Amino acid sequence: MGRRNLRGLLALAGASLALLLASTTASTATADAAGRAAREGPVAAVCGHSDARPTLRRGASGAEVQKAQCLLNLTMEPGHYPPLVVDGDFGGGTESRVAQFQSCAGLGKDGIVGPNTWAALDDWAARGAYCEPPRPAGYAVDGVDTSVYQHPGGAAIDWNGLRAEGVEFATVKATRGLDVTDPYLATDLEAARRAGLAVAPYHFYTAATAPTGPAQADRFIAAVRATGYTGHRPGDLPPVLDLERMDDGTGRCPVHGSVADVTAWLDKVETAFGRKPVIYTQKSFLDDCMGSTTAFAGYGLQLADYRRSITRPPLPAGSASWLMWQYTESALFDAIKAPVNADVFNGTRADLDRLANR
Repeated sequence: MGRRNLRGLLALAGASLALLLASTTASTATADAAGRAAREGPVAAVCGHSDARPTLRRGASGAEVQKAQCLLNLTMEPGHYPPLVVDGDFGGGTESRVAQFQSCAGLGKDGIVGPNTWAALDDWAARGAYCEPPRPAGYAVDGVDTSVYQHPGGAAIDWNGLRAEGVEFATVKATRGLDVTDPYLATDLEAARRAGLAVAPYHFYTAATAPTGPAQADRFIAAVRATGYTGHRPGDLPPVLDLERMDDGTGRCPVHGSVADVTAWLDKVETAFGRKPVIYTQKSFLDDCMGSTTAFAGYGLQLADYRRSITRPPLPAGSASWLMWQYTESALFDAIKAPVNADVFNGTRADLDRLANR
């Protein structure tokens, strides 16, 4: 996964500043700065020399915010996380970047720079490490989940490059609710398949009104059929239903979501393509929002769980196994110009090939 580090940049920045300081000896302040740079190293040279580590949150301002912003820029790979403006203003962009770093570093994701986040930022910057979450051990097959968010500024995904980086399957966003088709569905679905990946289109289920499961299924079916997807070509994985909390920032359960409405979507899509869909979800979602139902126990599962402390995702009630584990939302690949959700497959390459009609 396209890992890079900042050791070279920091060394260059430190050396450059040392030359500048050595050439300017007119003031005591300059001499003091040179001494600090020598003692504290290139990170201090790039990001300043404040030892203060107050708790910072949205609305804070000042030199300590600048320090945090600078350290975030050093630890987040700039090709995928555009550098923050180091302006000392802790706004929404800084809060979001702190949360992304916390996710990558395995910390509580609250967007607040407290003692643990300060310690991690200092450590990562000193080591020249970039944010790249660890891949779970013991799984041989890697995948990604993509949508419009992996195309910043209209940038294309290099699917051949992604395959060369070791990615073997992808789920590509097709539709959301009743009125959204991802603008990159047609190009990404086919380009990924041509590059040799096993590929599935997915639908994000919403339930703003009830019942809409059948209508959402109709929209999904029409959109993916228009790309040439049949579910039976070599490389076609089963269609996927994304079943999770509302994506409006509230974290609520879908207002009118129900087991019956979800089942209606699943049944209609299975009839259309002759393949049993896969469900993307979490045990906690099914427990909290679907009453710990066992109605989906017979479906293949793509489970999301970003905790580093586990070796496999917890199974929903009634389910005996899972197909894919989405273990991070912050994976980095040279072929994608934005962070991406990454998965591992619970099986061999031969198992994946069978699932993908190969």
